[in-house]
Amino acid sequence: MIRKLGFGLVVLTAVTIVACGRQVTPNPVGLGPGGAPEGFMSVFFDVSAPFNFSNYQYWIIFDTTGDGQTPSTQPFNNNYAGYSAAIEVTGGGGATSARAIRFIRSSTNPKIPPVPFYLTGVTPQQLQYFFNSNGTGTEFNVIFQRSIFLAGQSSPPPLARNWTFNAFTTQGNSFNNMTFVDSMGAGGPNQPQYVSPTLPTYQCFDTNPLYALSSGLIIDPPAQIVSTEIANNPSPVPSAAVPCSGDTTADGVTRHAASRM
Repeated sequence: MIRKLGFGLVVLTAVTIVACGRQVTPNPVGLGPGGAPEGFMSVFFDVSAPFNFSNYQYWIIFDTTGDGQTPSTQPFNNNYAGYSAAIEVTGGGGATSARAIRFIRSSTNPKIPPVPFYLTGVTPQQLQYFFNSNGTGTEFNVIFQRSIFLAGQSSPPPLARNWTFNAFTTQGNSFNNMTFVDSMGAGGPNQPQYVSPTLPTYQCFDTNPLYALSSGLIIDPPAQIVSTEIANNPSPVPSAAVPCSGDTTADGVTRHAASRM
């Protein structure tokens, strides 16, 4: 079995272990859960049928401020609360790509909706995108350095220790006119919205698949989110952090050493 993880092509032996109800393979040396190097986060995004990049865009949006807000599909109702940073995966002409975004708020009028700033200086080493990570066209994996979200401002606010998130499928040619099609919440594009678990970036964790609550809604299968999985490898690893080995749970997140295969 060969699968691309982290910074190289890793050839895996037949030695495996079983954790959290599925077969997994121990992390390669230097990599944490989800194939994330130190200082990186790994996201797996699954939909019901192969991605349709001609009609849809796929997002993971993070609140990196630590205020505990979950990004919603109705951001105009709360002035985009929880919208701090994002990974957007789009496609066209047979090619797909992942882009990092930071949402910039006005320093003089915070009531103005934030402006999405595409982080063009991100290197391939800082953001790695695997468009078909399960071999069936229904899952992608993005591994990114968390510090990329500090770019875009001369004096950016610091990244909080605890993040929250939501995942979206959208339609539209730009952030300002996009239409939400699905989310992690039970209402899909509508109420009720999702409540994110805490993502403690100073700890090593793997959420395991977090299943979207909208599975009972009628949504075009390539747009219907099945699950997301987020893994984190802190850097530097503080002495108080949960190490990247052993199993424990806290903050609603399961930590374990095995990478998702």
